[in-house]
Amino acid sequence: MKKTFLHYLVFSVLMTLFTAAFIYAGSPVDKQEYVTVTVASGDTLWGLAKQYEQEHGLSPDEFIRWVVEVNHLRSSRLTAGEQIVIPVLKSKRGGSLAANQ
Repeated sequence: MKKTFLHYLVFSVLMTLFTAAFIYAGSPVDKQEYVTVTVASGDTLWGLAKQYEQEHGLSPDEFIRWVVEVNHLRSSRLTAGEQIVIPVLKSKRGGSLAANQ
């Protein structure tokens, strides 16, 4: 009886984790909904996090993790001229794309 219950419990936990992972992986970020910025010389993810902090509501670390993950960056270093998506909804910026000056 105890063995059957333990098997049922382990199976239930694994199925719950599998289902949660499937749902999370099935809903990628729609980059079209977010602001794209063109990186200027000297820009850093930390600086962008601070520049847009009123609009994204994340900590600088959360902002950086989001940008690196969504843009598939190999590191948190930016290159002037590259375009990246940041966690600011276009609807919060009047629907326009932003570019750093």
